[in-house]
Amino acid sequence: MPTMIPTFLLKKLYVQGSFKNTANGFQLALQNTLAPGTLIGVGTIQIDGREIARDKILIAVNDAAPIRASEISLDAPRLFPLNATVTFRVEDQPLTPGAHRVQIAVNTKEAGELKIDAEDSIE
Repeated sequence: MPTMIPTFLLKKLYVQGSFKNTANGFQLALQNTLAPGTLIGVGTIQIDGREIARDKILIAVNDAAPIRASEISLDAPRLFPLNATVTFRVEDQPLTPGAHRVQIAVNTKEAGELKIDAEDSIE
């Protein structure tokens, strides 16, 4: 089901400055500033148009133990409370310094598929 949430509101979910290289790849984050929700799936994550496999993505809501994006489903949902932060830890090559385009698609029980499009920089 497509979402009825305006694009400008979805863009605000992306935590600007959360894009960082890590020892095993990189990470980024979303913060729920809209309403309590339930994640029932993770669609695609793209960096500069390159799609990342879901089994290479670990997701942690606030300080909860991370799980693989491929494990989130309607039968195994994850709560996404208001003001909670979801960190996406990607096991991949670190990114080059500079600006990168980020596209994230997640499925929620309440609003359907959310497509977040943002740009952030790695220092």
